[in-house]
Amino acid sequence: MAQSVTLSSAGTATIILNPVSRTTSVVLTNTLGSSQSVVQIEVTLDDPTTTPAPTLAWALLSSASAMTSSTALSLLYTVTSPIGGVRLNSSGLIGSSTVFTLKALQSVIS
Repeated sequence: MAQSVTLSSAGTATIILNPVSRTTSVVLTNTLGSSQSVVQIEVTLDDPTTTPAPTLAWALLSSASAMTSSTALSLLYTVTSPIGGVRLNSSGLIGSSTVFTLKALQSVIS
C-alpha cells in the first residue's frame, strides 16, 4: 500500500520507509495554485527506525525534482536502491490554494 503526505505551506512532509525494500516508486503531484511555489523531493539512506535514531542526512532525489505550482504536473521516480525515507521540502511560500502530494510505494520482498 502506498504511503502519502501533503504539503501546503513552507516546511517538510516526511514518509518513513522500510530501508530493507530494494525498490521504491515516488510520485509527486500538485493542485494548480494561484501563485508560484517550488518543492523538492529528498531522500535519506539512513534507517530512521534504529535505536538510537540517527541524525538523518537528506539529499535531492534528482536535480530535476523541483516542481512549480503554476503548472499541474505529475512526476514519477523509481529508486532501485534501499532508502530509509523520502520527503517534500519547501523553503518558500506556497500559494493558498496549492497542495503538493508525495506518494511512495515500496516493492514487496519475497
